Amino acid sequence: MSTETTAVPIDVERCQQLLQEMVRLRSVVGEDTTAHEWVSARLCELGFEVKTYAVEGRRTPLVLGVLEGDGDGPGIMLDAHYDTVHARPSDWSRDPWGGEVEDGVLYGRGAVDSKGTHVAMLAGVEGLVNSGATRNGPIYFMSDSDGEDGFRGAVLMADLGVAARIDTIFSAEATSNEGIEIAYPGISTWKVTAIGRTAHPTEPEQGINAITLLSDLVQAVDAGRLETPRGNSDWFEPRVTLQACRTPTGGGWTIPGRCDVIISVMSPAGVTLPEVQSSIERFAAELADEHEEGVRFEVKVLPMGAGRLWLRPGESDLQHRAVKAMEEAVAGVRGSAGEVRKFNGGWVDAVELMRAGDDGFGNPAVITFGPGHFDQAHTVDEHISLDEVREAAAIYMETMRALLG
Repeated sequence: MSTETTAVPIDVERCQQLLQEMVRLRSVVGEDTTAHEWVSARLCELGFEVKTYAVEGRRTPLVLGVLEGDGDGPGIMLDAHYDTVHARPSDWSRDPWGGEVEDGVLYGRGAVDSKGTHVAMLAGVEGLVNSGATRNGPIYFMSDSDGEDGFRGAVLMADLGVAARIDTIFSAEATSNEGIEIAYPGISTWKVTAIGRTAHPTEPEQGINAITLLSDLVQAVDAGRLETPRGNSDWFEPRVTLQACRTPTGGGWTIPGRCDVIISVMSPAGVTLPEVQSSIERFAAELADEHEEGVRFEVKVLPMGAGRLWLRPGESDLQHRAVKAMEEAVAGVRGSAGEVRKFNGGWVDAVELMRAGDDGFGNPAVITFGPGHFDQAHTVDEHISLDEVREAAAIYMETMRALLG
């Protein structure tokens, strides 16, 4: 293939066509849909070799396409998901699956999270392929069926050995085409059970009320006494959040001897799950020592699904070539610099593939970027500017051209 390239403008009408088609395919997570067939067909049209993989607990599969390059250089992966959260039509002013366009804005469930970015990636690849640019490495395109609740896609990519052929993953989430997001906290969920002693309500002094014990624990957490590891991140501080409290059902008229609290912990890069567990167990033991004999607190980690005990943290190097390439593409297309920053949306499944090197940074690098405002995700009347979708497609095309050329 010739190394000469022809500039191929990204057409907003093409972006509208693709996004309307995709939004009109209802693809609520866990439901039946034909969205995976639509994605597969679009990738095949671009020359990808496409395979699908069953996803545990889901009715529809993950789609994985690979477009081989002209050389053996490192490739990239575009990480998207075609599933969405549910929408209640009676709450909307428009059909959530109608893909209605008004004044250059498309309305529909998933327009922002994250079919808008999904389409921008597809249109960017289409522009790159049509330009005739040399590609020295492969392009992988993953479209998952459980990006809203299970994040199983990257686990399958690890088993398939994709990470060995790429050095960058672009994750499809809304950043208003401004944020180039490269840092992700780890997330773990814990059940801490306060264990006291049951008694008849007419003789509460004979028991140790677990609700009272748990109240002491909650106040201690609020006071900042639960200190989890700080890691080595310049982007994140540890964060502890109380999620829920409950007593076992069916206890009857009794002083409860057990009461649970659910705690979410966000951990910066450089922290391991055993370190988080040790910090919580130490906190629980110190709190138990402050009470009478027989009081204790049990600590258990709650699995996050897909065989994970937690969602691990990860960070990409500010100086990574893909970060620099996207910075240049954003500036070239938008005429203003983007902002390299942390990801505030929680977590993206591509982090599952990152492994920290001696410098502490993850490989492959994971970059989150896309059109639309993140605060539109999951909302009533979710909508996105088609000009932003076109702009994101052009940025993706230029970034891929730089990385694969």
